Amino acid sequence: MLGHNPRDIADVIPSVDELLQNYDITDKSSLTSMVWNVNITFIVLVSVVMMLRLYTRAWITHQFFIDDVLAIFASLFILVSSATSLVATNYGLGKHVWNIPFPYENIIFSVKKCVQLMYVAHVFYAAGMAFTKLSIITSYLRIFPHDALRKILYVTGVVCTGIGISAIFVTIFQCTPVHAAWDFTIPGSKCIPFVNFLYANAAISTLADTVLVVAPLPFFWSLNLPLRQRLVICVLFGVGFIALAASVVRIYFLHQVQGLDVTYYLASPLNMTIIECSLGIICISIPPMRPLFKKLAPGLLTSYISRHTGVSRSRGGASKLFSSTGGDGISSAEQGVRVRKDVSVTVEEMNREMDRQLMEFEMKENRRKRGDSEVGLVFQQEKFEGRGGKGSGSGSSDGYRPGEAL
Repeated sequence: MLGHNPRDIADVIPSVDELLQNYDITDKSSLTSMVWNVNITFIVLVSVVMMLRLYTRAWITHQFFIDDVLAIFASLFILVSSATSLVATNYGLGKHVWNIPFPYENIIFSVKKCVQLMYVAHVFYAAGMAFTKLSIITSYLRIFPHDALRKILYVTGVVCTGIGISAIFVTIFQCTPVHAAWDFTIPGSKCIPFVNFLYANAAISTLADTVLVVAPLPFFWSLNLPLRQRLVICVLFGVGFIALAASVVRIYFLHQVQGLDVTYYLASPLNMTIIECSLGIICISIPPMRPLFKKLAPGLLTSYISRHTGVSRSRGGASKLFSSTGGDGISSAEQGVRVRKDVSVTVEEMNREMDRQLMEFEMKENRRKRGDSEVGLVFQQEKFEGRGGKGSGSGSSDGYRPGEAL
């Protein structure tokens, strides 16, 4: 994990002055609080988001998909990685080595223990990052029937699986013997230049992130969705770009983890990895929670329309002005009921129209390219169930309705 040859450090361990002669030992800065803030924040966010996602799948839509299973594993791996990082702060993570309490033997023990915990955290992070990307890919494959995009996704999936497996095995077996990865006092041990591997791994991972963020955009916009849903897409992909930026920043910090002051310089790349993977999990978990949002706040969209348009359509299609006065002789209460009813009709019509467009588009693509598919069947089921939730059996509720991924 340190990216150095442990035999070189072992040669200078007897002299504290030689160990610290190239460092500014008057520097009392610490990144420990930042490690705690980042990890606690994303532990809470990932936990809450995943619980809501699982609740939606289990008690509202009554269906699980492969991307849900992959997201569960990804979140568990990242939560373990974050918890391990918090434990490492007890052994100096975020502090300069010269600020770890003396005696000298305590410094050596703390550094070794901190690096050992980071060794474990990196294994879980590598697994979590791989499962996050695979969850994104499988959800895309379930949404889009386009052959061009699917080929890109399959190739990206193979690459993500490869870098995930390689990262786990290279991390575990970077040194001979294995425990020399964190115990730099072992004589005769041999280690690969692990930081060089981290550079290559991070570069490929960043490229995969770029593909997953950029490649689906043209296909999303081709669905001819309402402006509101397009804005939701922009927000989700904007968060994806933030995760991508965190991946790039992590590459910049990697060169700092070489050297003795590893307890301090491991903190920044660690935070970037947690941010990158956690934001990925959050992004892929928000769309499946759309049925939950509709259930908890069914009037949210109607309130939005009444505030920003002031117009609703009746069943006959005529427009009515939302007026606060009862100029036609009806009472304010009756007018309010009528307005709410008209808004509800407008929302139902908008939803039905959106579903119709999506269903026609997907069915056309399926017939032209590869016949009936899972996506086409899901869209047919959504049309059968309707928008009000009536007439749908409890066992036939679909977990991925038109527009849900948006």
